[in-house]
Amino acid sequence: MARWKRPAFGAAALVLAIAVLPPGAATAARQAEAAAAAAAAAADPFAEEAVGFAKERGISETEARQRLAWQLVAPDLDERLARELGTRYGNVWIDVRDGDRVKAGVTGEVDDQVRGVVKAAAAAVGLTDGYDVVAVKRSAAKLAADNDWLAEQVIRTNPGAEAPLSVGVRTDLNALMLHIPRTGTLTAAQKDLITTAQARLGAGLVLGTSNGAFKPFACDVPYCDKPLRGGVKINHPSTWCTAGFIAQSKVDSVKYVVTAGHCTAEHTGTWSSKNTALTATDIGPVHRTFLDTYIGDMAIIRISDSSATGWNPQPWVLVTFSFQTTENTTYHIASDKTSVVGMRICTTGAATRVTNCSHVEELGLTASVDGLTMRNLGLTENCAKPGDSGAPMFASHVGYGILIGGDEDDCEVIYQGIRAAERELNVNILH
Repeated sequence: MARWKRPAFGAAALVLAIAVLPPGAATAARQAEAAAAAAAAAADPFAEEAVGFAKERGISETEARQRLAWQLVAPDLDERLARELGTRYGNVWIDVRDGDRVKAGVTGEVDDQVRGVVKAAAAAVGLTDGYDVVAVKRSAAKLAADNDWLAEQVIRTNPGAEAPLSVGVRTDLNALMLHIPRTGTLTAAQKDLITTAQARLGAGLVLGTSNGAFKPFACDVPYCDKPLRGGVKINHPSTWCTAGFIAQSKVDSVKYVVTAGHCTAEHTGTWSSKNTALTATDIGPVHRTFLDTYIGDMAIIRISDSSATGWNPQPWVLVTFSFQTTENTTYHIASDKTSVVGMRICTTGAATRVTNCSHVEELGLTASVDGLTMRNLGLTENCAKPGDSGAPMFASHVGYGILIGGDEDDCEVIYQGIRAAERELNVNILH
């Protein structure tokens, strides 16, 4: 990719320098580079995003960093309060209309005891301000149960329909959102479902619109010199996609590239990538693929012996320069977490070529993707296009998911949560 390619004389000088280094020095240099990337991420997790976020919100960089810090621990607060509030728990979300403050929903009266529980949980995850406790009518368990029911009805009525329905959880609205296509004719079964859902769920259901089915984004664009990392273009003889994250098996030391399952479902065999000189090197064969309504859309490509390929995979993601981000080709992924509605999220796709950021709109989404209705997806307002499938979804050096498709015209993206991918593929994202 020309944007990051160095002048020819610089590359030649580098090759010459490596050639005269003593044995083991090149390996030591790579290790030092990896350590430096990890240290930079730990020292300032918002370096690449704060300036762009400040411009986007019209606030100071100091305030942008504060808001990003709130977001960073919101998933941890979400998990903690789910345990400690039990049946009264009403989800955690980030309110993009109220200064990106973290909201903790609780059913019933918000009394001193509840405030004390939330305050202690917030302090335990490092959140001392920037959050509010709010009363909600429907618990997280109620929303999840309602979403399970409605998702199954959508799965039942979508096949063969000209205009597929989709549904997800809007924790910020304390309701489900049922998306009705703007164009196309609904079937009698779909119309009956909308009526039944409104009667059954009442105020717990909000109607929205969409363009109908999402499409997968499988398909010079981003390449990087070794080491191998996420956000770069990966190739198969008959298609191409984007590398998500580098992962390692839970049972041995084998490493993999995580990408979208629809990329590899019909494209097994060996995948490859290129360096900035456009020289191709094999990555390895497809190891496991899922493309299933309930399991998800995910795959891993085995990275062949690094000593043979020289890939030396690292827990990095390619972040390009954009009006929202600062360029960092060794952006270190320090952890992975679940998502919350309203949180900022970024992606780098091989076709889009530029890192862009937005926020999470819905979770637990059930939607039609190229004719297959899928469950438990995330929906964002990021921009993407064919070829971006498999791209990493991340923010503040945290991995959140794998891009699997969307609506190119409306700048909507759907993604597979990273925790589900780790569980089903039996890998851990490399940190």
